[in-house]
Amino acid sequence: MRGLLVEDEAMNAELVVAALASDGHEITVESDGLDGYARAGSGIFDLIVLDMNLPGMSGSEICRSLRADGTRTPIVALSASVMPDELEAGRRAGFDAYLTKPIAPAALRDAIRRYAKPA
Repeated sequence: MRGLLVEDEAMNAELVVAALASDGHEITVESDGLDGYARAGSGIFDLIVLDMNLPGMSGSEICRSLRADGTRTPIVALSASVMPDELEAGRRAGFDAYLTKPIAPAALRDAIRRYAKPA
């Protein structure tokens, strides 16, 4: 599985990459929302994981834009917030799943099993 992670916190990015790379997944990391959006539009990823609070462009803005562009790749949100209004905003933006921080490696692996398109 080829995944794109857009996460501006280096420690969180390292945790996600370590959890997924250990299962043999290839993960590309971007730390800025605008760069992440540009990379996501390439269409080469089986799953996109977006932090909600990014510099340049938020995870919700990226997701909405990708969906408007016709992207069907599964997109997973990462957020420290579990407030009902934020969860609903994530659903409206077009996310397939919403994972909370601190990131649980088992939840990431489950999201890949459920949402990543087969290679």
